[in-house]
Amino acid sequence: MLVRLLVGLVKGIVLGGLIGLAVASLLGPVPSSAVFVYLAAALVGALVGLVAGKPIWSADGKIEAGLKAGFGALLSLGLLWLVRRFVTVPLPISLGQFADANRSIGETAITSLALVGGALGAFYDADNTPAPAGQAKPGAPPPGSPKARIGAGAGAADEDLGLDEDVPSKKQMKR
Repeated sequence: MLVRLLVGLVKGIVLGGLIGLAVASLLGPVPSSAVFVYLAAALVGALVGLVAGKPIWSADGKIEAGLKAGFGALLSLGLLWLVRRFVTVPLPISLGQFADANRSIGETAITSLALVGGALGAFYDADNTPAPAGQAKPGAPPPGSPKARIGAGAGAADEDLGLDEDVPSKKQMKR
């Protein structure tokens, strides 16, 4: 679980940092309008939701990734507000044209969006930790139960379902 948490953290930091770098290069180190930074945070939340945890390209992850993207866009707005409001630690180094050392971590687009993306990525990847081998997922039916056989689909044989071909149907019995 710790490895998945760290992988999600790195995914989120990279995505948030790249989008923060784009915002900083287009609008300056500290954008005068916070609207663009919050729109960028929503983009970070949506992208992290699409790639962290069960990604959009996995076979059974399309709906889950879409939901994570939508909620990630909303969560990232609140997380960005928290970062900009409470993370007032000054930058220890100057990032050149992208951020000067006189600003705090929460004020600069690169660092604040990287923090937001890292938090969401770590949460999504830690939440998607698979069950250990030999254990079923919580809420999954036991392997031999009728629900499990129905969930197996058309691959189940008639013998497994207890159907007998010699029993006449109701229409045949009426004749």
